[in-house]
Amino acid sequence: MTRDLGDSAEDDAEMLRRWEAYNKEMQTLIAAGGVHQDEDGWWVVDATGELIGPDPEDERPRTETELALARPFAEALPELVESIKRGRGRPKVDSPKQAVTLRLSPETIERFRKTGKDWRTRMSEALDKAVS
Repeated sequence: MTRDLGDSAEDDAEMLRRWEAYNKEMQTLIAAGGVHQDEDGWWVVDATGELIGPDPEDERPRTETELALARPFAEALPELVESIKRGRGRPKVDSPKQAVTLRLSPETIERFRKTGKDWRTRMSEALDKAVS
């Protein structure tokens, strides 16, 4: 059983130990043949299609030099950060519609449904016209 790792020097050493063991096992499997790497970097057993692990390079703990070169997400991908800040979906409207519960006769609902896909919009327009 493995434990979760933190940020201590001992945890870093344990992560490196785990990676070295994983890398050795994966390299042995790869050298023996009968596996291939898929487009996502996972190694797959040819005979069974079983995923046996990602490319060891993907799992390798990063060096101090690599970590020093890392940049914050907002700095590395500013356009993506802006699109996330803008949000998804439709833009906000000044006067959004409100959801209500309304009991109507089945006949009235059926008449509007027969008018087609946007029957709720037409029902709203009919109510607007009736009160103006």
